Parts: sequence; structure tokens; C-alpha cells
Amino acid sequence: MNKKRILVLRFSAMGDVVLLLPVIKSLVTTYPDVEVTVVTRPKFASLFSDIERVVPFPADVDYTYSGIFGMRDLFGKLLRRAHYDVVMDMHDHIRTMLLRSLFKVFGVPVVVFEKGRTEKHAFTKRENKRTGVLPHTVERYRLAFEKAGFPLTISPPPYFTIQETTRDEVTTWLQANNLQKKERWIGIAPFAMHTSKIWPVQNYFAVIEQLTKKSPSKFFLFGGGEKDIAFFESLKQKFPAHCIVVAGQLKIKQELVLIQQLDLMLCVDSSNMHLATLTGIPLLSIWGGTHPDVGFGPYGKGAESILQISRDELPCRPCSVYGKEKCHRGDFACLNNITANQVVERIAQLF
Repeated sequence: MNKKRILVLRFSAMGDVVLLLPVIKSLVTTYPDVEVTVVTRPKFASLFSDIERVVPFPADVDYTYSGIFGMRDLFGKLLRRAHYDVVMDMHDHIRTMLLRSLFKVFGVPVVVFEKGRTEKHAFTKRENKRTGVLPHTVERYRLAFEKAGFPLTISPPPYFTIQETTRDEVTTWLQANNLQKKERWIGIAPFAMHTSKIWPVQNYFAVIEQLTKKSPSKFFLFGGGEKDIAFFESLKQKFPAHCIVVAGQLKIKQELVLIQQLDLMLCVDSSNMHLATLTGIPLLSIWGGTHPDVGFGPYGKGAESILQISRDELPCRPCSVYGKEKCHRGDFACLNNITANQVVERIAQLF
């Protein structure tokens, strides 16, 4: 059987890359004669490893393949690697524009996913917003494959393929930290790339205090940077018997194994929200300057998984598609008006 080879281009950001997984996984399940190469940043490549007939291609576009000449070199390497039946540009960025143009010159068909820039911009204008539920990013990716001649239905989660050795590594980590599930395990992922997505972090002290009074719980703290870890250490110092710092301890696939064992993830609009969503666990996501209706909400989840100030109360929402550092009003009311009590009550409903 001759394989049909598809080349997928998507470099960043992490959330957008993660949202490719339901489509890629469903594609190879639907079409047993398809092989997919996913070109992405090295730190995201492992997300696509271990999926049958999916080959991640790590491309360091900041150094090894930077600039025009870097894209030329990357194109040459990809072209020598295999003949592709179609190139899927799932980023529509200057880098992928260069790559797809080179493939077109060599006669390879190219399909570009519809990013919806115009309608997203209309949704986030300061005045005369045009709102309405926009297609989810997963759906935009799916439609691109349909356009390429590969119609498909998205299969249910989980969408990650994880080796038993990775699961064993997490078991070893849990044992080393004397962690055995005897109470609720709740993940907390409070950080995001932009200020307009981050619920005031001091609220988590009250959330943890109230939840531990309601039911025995352990809280697993997910993040990445030094500031994240410093904050998590302050939580752990306040609640030493209840908080476990995961940030900096596990690799991404190992984190996914741990996330699958959680009873719930409390998060904001971030890549950790998407990771939790695609494992299929319950979650509560807090939204501020962005809005799930723009197309980045927790995929497959309903209103029970979203906590936000309504647009009737704050018609300035959303002020951005991806997040920003400043607030039109100057007070970030979209985040500050959400209380710890509201979060605890919503979590109680999910349990």
C-alpha cells in the first residue's frame, strides 16, 4: 500500500501546537494509508512522538533555521527527506509562508488553514465589537484537512500516546515523594504568557485553604519559569502538607501522565488548560482579557468548565485574542472581580 505523506507546519505557540493533536490523531486513525510529518519547535516535538505513522520533526527556527537562509536550509532538508503529497500550513506565519512558497515552486500542493484574523479582530475591538461564537481552532485545523481531501471526525480524548516507560517514571517520582492517592488530587496552573490572562495569584491561598477545609486534598502546582516556582514555594510553605511543586520536576510527557491522574485542573487560558482538556479530565478555567468564544476555549468542554465575567457586565471583554499586558480600564476588572469564593463554589459543583 502506497502511503500518502503529509507535511504539517506549526511552530508556535504551545497552545496552538497542542490543539493540532486531536486532528492529527483522528487523521491517522481515519486514514491507515497516511503518514504525517509534523514540523515544530524542538520543545513541542515530543507531543507527537509515539503516535503511529506520525513523525515529529524538531526545527529550531530561532537558531539552526533562523531567517530566510535558515528556512531555505530547512526546506532543503525536508525535501530530501521524502516526497510529500501535500503541505499543510497550520501557522500562516512569515516562516511558514516562505516554506510553503518553496514547496509550491517544486510542484507540491499546499493548503493553508483559515486563521480567521478579520473576525477575531472584530471580536476584540474597543468599540463596535462584532461578537459571536467563532470556530474553535481544532475545527479550523480539521477544515484545512478536509480542504486537502481528508475529511474526518474528531475522535474522543485522550489524544496523547504515552509509553509505559514514561508512566513507570512518574510512578517512581510519586513514590519518591511519598505520594499515594488517598484524597482528591487537584492541579493548579495559574500562569500564562500575558498579564490579562492571569487571575491574581494571591487568591490561590484562599482557594487552597477553603478546599482543604471542605475535603482532604493535595494540590499539584504546574508551571515553568523561576517566578512560577518561587510563587509555588510560597504556597508550599503555607500549606506544606497539601502542595506539591511539579514545575521543573517532570518532562512534558511525564506531566501528562500525572495530569491524567488528577481529579480536576484549576487553570487560566494557557497551554496547561489545553493539555488538561486533551487528557479528558475535568477542569475549571478562569478567563479575563481573552474569551473562549474567539476559538481557544477548552475543547469539547461546556460552560461548566469556564468561569468568567459576562460581557453584559464588562462589554470591553475580550480586549485581545491572545492576551496583552495592559487593560483599557486600568483595573483588570475581568480578573479582579472573580473571587476565591466563586472559584471554590464552581469547583464544588464539578465534584
